[in-house]
Amino acid sequence: MNLIGLRTIKTAIAVTLSILVARLFNFEYPFFVAMTALISMDKTMGDSFKTGRNRIMGTLFGALIGISLSYIDRGNAFLCGLGMIILIELCNIFNLKGSITIGGIVMIAIMVHTDKTPIFYGFHRTLDTLIGASLSFVVNATVFPYSTVKRLDRIAIGLWDETEKCVMDLRNHKCVDTEEIEAKLTAIEGELNLYNHEFLFKNKKQYVNELTEHYKMAKRLLLELKVANTVDPTAAKDVYEYHIEKAIEIYNSYIEQQVIESNIQEIK
Repeated sequence: MNLIGLRTIKTAIAVTLSILVARLFNFEYPFFVAMTALISMDKTMGDSFKTGRNRIMGTLFGALIGISLSYIDRGNAFLCGLGMIILIELCNIFNLKGSITIGGIVMIAIMVHTDKTPIFYGFHRTLDTLIGASLSFVVNATVFPYSTVKRLDRIAIGLWDETEKCVMDLRNHKCVDTEEIEAKLTAIEGELNLYNHEFLFKNKKQYVNELTEHYKMAKRLLLELKVANTVDPTAAKDVYEYHIEKAIEIYNSYIEQQVIESNIQEIK
């Protein structure tokens, strides 16, 4: 049986807190607060922030457009269509395409669905969304946060060990299995992309940059090995050895650069 995932636990906590907060302040529709918390929960804090921001801005735009048009002729189908055009163009201008759907729902609800006054409904939907998104972000940032130095350490050590093993085998003229290092590189590529977009991890930016340089080196080394593996060592020995030596040279140059940078840091 698989253990319950951390994201599952965080989602449950965010939804629970959102309902408790909504009931504490006697909100009319706790559902909307919980729904936003649920949708805003994502893998990283940065992703949660982006999703929550989209919902907040979409709700706000939709409410403002719906309220404005409702005072012209509430329930008018043609005005609803006009409202959607305005909303979509507004979201495109501010690069908030993820806000269009929720904005449209709020705008249409104000125009044709709810019996509440437009301002009352728009204000409360915006408030519900703001609280739900905020709770989801706080939970994601404080409960088992994805971006940790410990996690990044494990990734860095795994790649480093595989790179060293690969170069050692080359120096001992052993056959190198490129599949393992290729798998490590594929895994780390996604992780680096997440960390580079994780704004709460900016204080560790130098650490991420160092790992990125190692990743680039390992990728270049792997390329030389893959080319060498396409060459028949008996028929084209010089070409084969060139790519093997090039792979080792890439590794050595990287190590030398690391030593130089380390010495500079010590001097500083």
